[in-house]
Amino acid sequence: AVNSFSKTGVTTSEVLNKLSNTAAKFAVSERDLIQGFQRSASVAQQAGVSLDELGGIITAVQQKTARGGAVIGNAFKTIFTRIQRPESLAALQDIGAAVTDAQGGILPATKLIENLAEKINGLNDIQRANITEKIGGGFQIGPLLAALDDLTSKTSIYKGATEAMASAGSEAYGRNTALNQTLAAAINSTTVSMQQLANTLGELGVTDNLKNLLSYFSSFAASVQNLLEGDTL
Repeated sequence: AVNSFSKTGVTTSEVLNKLSNTAAKFAVSERDLIQGFQRSASVAQQAGVSLDELGGIITAVQQKTARGGAVIGNAFKTIFTRIQRPESLAALQDIGAAVTDAQGGILPATKLIENLAEKINGLNDIQRANITEKIGGGFQIGPLLAALDDLTSKTSIYKGATEAMASAGSEAYGRNTALNQTLAAAINSTTVSMQQLANTLGELGVTDNLKNLLSYFSSFAASVQNLLEGDTL
């Protein structure tokens, strides 16, 4: 995401906070957003789609379809490419949807989808099938229809998620701090319990079998600690 949107000056920290803020407010995970960005960010940037808008549309479609971020990212890589083709722009103009700005430039892909959403309910079945096939192709019509359905809703997830991406502060670091505190409390509790167990076994007298059992748990605890130390948000 950072590489694809490098011209906008976005930093890794800003991307992490945008992902964390959006994941906290909507039914989407950071992993889904990242996987969606991995597959569509470069095409989105070329199609005039901002980082915030891309996160917003991935969130909206994921929440409506429950498909993974990788599937949605691949879908919008196709949709963003096809919607700005001459034949797609001509089809949009035929139904009265704006395709250019005041200077005559082609509108960003997300704006074209928004303009299509404003007209979609007024189309007959043949018109709707024709234009969605041109934009979505044979395999990506589902995600396109999900996005259009969301954009025609009074409580659009796309708009809310885009705003969440844009207004992010330091959410990722706040959630990471809370996670660390939770892990520390759990580890401290486990440590106390193990100490109590060891004391009790010492009073009873430890057999060779119990020594082997404790050795196993000691190795297991060390493995968990190494895993956690290598974990990141």
